[in-house]
Amino acid sequence: MKNKLLILMALSFVMASCVKTKTYRVNDANRDWFADTTNLNFTMRDENGVSQSLMFGIADSYMTETGTSILFIPTEKGEHEHISQTGANSYGTMRVSTTISAYKLMEYSDIDEFRLYFNEAVYVMGMDGNLFYPNSDQKYKCYESGYDNVMDYMAEYLDSFTVSDKTYQGVMHIKLIDVAYPQTKNFPTEIYYAKHYGLIQCTLDDKLTLYRLPN
Repeated sequence: MKNKLLILMALSFVMASCVKTKTYRVNDANRDWFADTTNLNFTMRDENGVSQSLMFGIADSYMTETGTSILFIPTEKGEHEHISQTGANSYGTMRVSTTISAYKLMEYSDIDEFRLYFNEAVYVMGMDGNLFYPNSDQKYKCYESGYDNVMDYMAEYLDSFTVSDKTYQGVMHIKLIDVAYPQTKNFPTEIYYAKHYGLIQCTLDDKLTLYRLPN
């Protein structure tokens, strides 16, 4: 019995040592969606002339590990890169966080997962540079914080978009379809998000629109 246990332990060790780890990195084209270090601090002004300053941190990269096993013996492992950037206004009433993860969604090896956390909303989709993909049932899904409620939204890529007399190149436009759902005045129902800059325009509760002022 003891010899069988030793043989099993030795076999497990050999199999574990033979497991190859595959590393997945966020696509270079997707890294452009994070705000550059020169664009981390900016001001948003609403239609009533009220301004608020926002401050973002530098995009941070970290790795997580996934794996599969048979009878507790590892068969394959994966290391996945995640890049996140978070910001807020000085009052804490507007919070925005972007995360791109190298999960390589669906059967396409070049599609990362994009998540935009904005106040009570989480917008999720697949991303490959300027191409966006629905994350389920051929629909783009927005989740209320806690993921209890699910709403559909539309997403499109714009070559350029002008806000407060400044034209931004490469812009993501997100618009919630189920606009009757939001219950709070801070729920983002429409967002314009630019490469290298981040948030440039947004509408809260389908009522109040804020515009980014040029630096």
